[in-house]
Amino acid sequence: MPIEISIWERRDNGDREVMGNTSVELCRIVRGRDGIRSAKFYWSGSERVVSIIEGETEALNAPATAAPADYARLAFTLADNARNLMTLRLGEPRDALQTYRAAGR
Repeated sequence: MPIEISIWERRDNGDREVMGNTSVELCRIVRGRDGIRSAKFYWSGSERVVSIIEGETEALNAPATAAPADYARLAFTLADNARNLMTLRLGEPRDALQTYRAAGR
């Protein structure tokens, strides 16, 4: 099952409490989507949060428009308070092979 990891660092004018509360709410919304097994976030020091989402490939690839309006509002709130340092998708070898074959290789 693929995993998506995102690391967010607080902006100079960002609020830690808002950043944490927004991360909690985003995880709750993501967990409610079909095909998502878990969505959690962790503090990495006082300036960074790391979110880890595990789910089916289709669920992780779903466009943001498939999420409720609250998700978009919260995503903008997080972006106002923190900057995304990295988003990393760890896929299963089976999915990578299917993509490779779909490309005509």
